[in-house]
Parts: sequence; structure tokens; C-alpha cells
Amino acid sequence: MLQHTSKGIPVIVEVLPHVRTAALSVNFRAGSRDETKEMCGAAHFLEHIMFKGTKGRNAKQFSEIVEGAGGEMNAFTTKETTSYHIFSLHETFDLMKMLMADMMTAPLIDEEHVELEREVVLQEISMLEDDPEEYSRLLLDRTIWEGHPMANAETGRSECVAKLKAQDLRYFFEEHYRPPNMCVVACGNLSPSEVLSWAEEAFDGLPRAASDGKREPPEPKASTRLFPREGDQAYVEMGFPGLPARHPDRKALAVACIVLGGGTASRLYQRVREDQGLVYQIGMVPQAYTDCGILETYFSTSMCKLDRVMDILAKELARFKDEGPTEMELRRAKRWIKGMLVRRLEGTDSRLYWQGEHFMLNGRPACADRYLAEFESVTVEDVIRMSNEAFQRKRMSIALLAPEEEGRLAARRIRSLDF
Repeated sequence: MLQHTSKGIPVIVEVLPHVRTAALSVNFRAGSRDETKEMCGAAHFLEHIMFKGTKGRNAKQFSEIVEGAGGEMNAFTTKETTSYHIFSLHETFDLMKMLMADMMTAPLIDEEHVELEREVVLQEISMLEDDPEEYSRLLLDRTIWEGHPMANAETGRSECVAKLKAQDLRYFFEEHYRPPNMCVVACGNLSPSEVLSWAEEAFDGLPRAASDGKREPPEPKASTRLFPREGDQAYVEMGFPGLPARHPDRKALAVACIVLGGGTASRLYQRVREDQGLVYQIGMVPQAYTDCGILETYFSTSMCKLDRVMDILAKELARFKDEGPTEMELRRAKRWIKGMLVRRLEGTDSRLYWQGEHFMLNGRPACADRYLAEFESVTVEDVIRMSNEAFQRKRMSIALLAPEEEGRLAARRIRSLDF
């Protein structure tokens, strides 16, 4: 159910009368792509600071109240959204709503907490850079979105985070944490009218956001970039430009990714991992944003096997563009999607995440029946058409983490691939 407060803030409520829990999220249209070069990391850093207390309660008091109510509070930051959420017993939901309103409207954001939390954020960035798979994804974003804020890492860069001050984070808060850049989502054993009344009381008095919320779509870059790393292992993140969340052909492209690399029965997993034993894991994931998208394939292998893996990848993409999926592969992909969605919707928390993510991307509440029907309508011809549009060699970007000398030669060979 989609409602709006008297000042136009969207409020989505999904009632689940059979559960004994309730969940609530406040979502802001503010992420790493909304940062300037100097403020890279502000969205994620602010997310941390929001949990450090308000003008009326310190962080310890927040934790005591939340846990005493049988609840949990958390948050996450993406390229386009920052989401704060609470989960509680349905009988303590009013208390949790009060805490959420306090946190979203009166955060402290003082220099003392910024200095203390800075080290935690820097450690998080360091941990990400020590994880080759996660770091490769970050490097692919830098490669394919070079020169655009979409290239910003969600966590920010160490050199930038080290310089951010409380006034910078307060500025980002006042720029973005306001209507119309926000929506409220609630799910569980609760009353829609009470959630709406709470949202009106908590947020309708807020000033309008200083930012107009407009974003410039990125122009994807096609290139193969080497990022030197010691050792004999190559970590490869390959990407192609995808489609925005609202594009009518996005479902066909998602099916193509599932057939090619969506699980252990996928073509790439079977050819590269099971038949040849060249990698431990390989997969393809479509990621959609409001005005762009990316199709990502990740794998790691030893340098002596890299050429073989890339050769198989190129041949499989070429064959798929010509033949598309079989009818059996198409049915399996659709059933796989349905299974993932059904499992995802069995928990109050996961339903909340899905509704919030879907609304922020698509501007409307999620509907499982509509979502599945759109996938069911995808044909083999749709998949072939979209695969030929998407998987073009001239549009490929690769971030290669590898030893410098061997990696330079490997990058040259990758650039000569054709499919």
C-alpha cells in the first residue's frame, strides 16, 4: 500500500498480520554518486555517525533501548541510496518509531564522534582493499565509470575520508536528508494509518532538501586496465554496460546473465569450473541503477590459466549471442528467479529491504506477481536480441589485478579478443 504524507513523502506499508514482528526503514536518495570529488566517502561516513547519538540521547542509550525492546537497528549505503532500518517485536514498534524519528531529525554529528569513528571507517576501507573480489568490483567501477561520480566507492577513499570534518557531514545531511529525497517503508504486524501518522508528525515539518536531486547519467568507458598486485594470482572483473532499473528489456538481460553465470548450472560455471577446473568460482550479475546498469563477471585464476579462461569466456559469449538459451535453460532461469524471490519474501526484514530498494529504483512499490509476470513473458528471441546489444567486445571493460609484468602482457592479449 502506497500512501503519502500531507507534504508528499511516500509511505509504503505491507501488512503481515500472521507475524509477531515489525520493520521500518527510512530511505534517502543519497549515495556515493552524490558526492563531490572532495567529499568522496561522506555518505558512508555520515551513515556511521548517525548512530553516535542525537541531541537528546547518546549512542549507549540508543543501544539499551533498542535491545531492551527486542529490536535491532542498522543501515547501509549504496551508490544511490542510504537506508536506515529497525526491526522489533510488534508490541514495541512504537518505541522503535520514536527512536527512528529522533535519529533522522536530530543527529548530533559532532567533531568528537567524527574523529573517533574515522578510524573505524578507514579500517573498513582497508578491509575492502584486502579482499580481492570486493576490491576488483570497486576497480571495475573506476574503470567503466571513469570521470563520473558513479566511479566513487560506496565506502569512499582513505585519503578523502581522512580529511572529512563534522561540518562536511552536517552539510551532506542538510543537503540530502530531506524531502523530497526520502521515503518510508514499513512491513509486518502493524497499522498503515499509524505508520502514516507517525511519518507526518516526524518528517512533514522538515525543510526541503537543498539539493534538487538531479543526476547526470554516466557514459560508460570501454577499456582494459591493469592494477598491479604481487603474487601469481589474477583477479578479473569484467563488465558491460547494462540497463536502468525501469528499462522494459532489463528482465531479458537478467535472464541472459542467469543462464550464462547465475548459478552452478550456468554455462560459465560448467565450462570454466566444472569441465576445465580453471577457477574456484565464476558468475555473472546484472546490477541496475536509476539511469544506468552494469553486467559484472568475476573470477580469479593463476596467471598461467588466465588466457584459457578468457578464451572460453569469449567463445561462450559468441555462441550465446548466436544461439541464445535453450527452452530448458530459459525455464530453469525463470524458476530460479521465482525461487529466489519467494525465499526472499518469507522474512519481514527481507520484504522490507525489497520494498525499499524497489521503490528507490523504480518509483513505485514492489509487486511480486507483476515482477514474476515480467520475467515469465521473456522469450528466447528477447534474450538473443539483448545479448547481442549488451555483449559487444567494443563495450567491454576489464579491471585486472595481477603481477605487473605478466599482467601487462595478459591485458594486451585480452584486448585482442573477439566475440
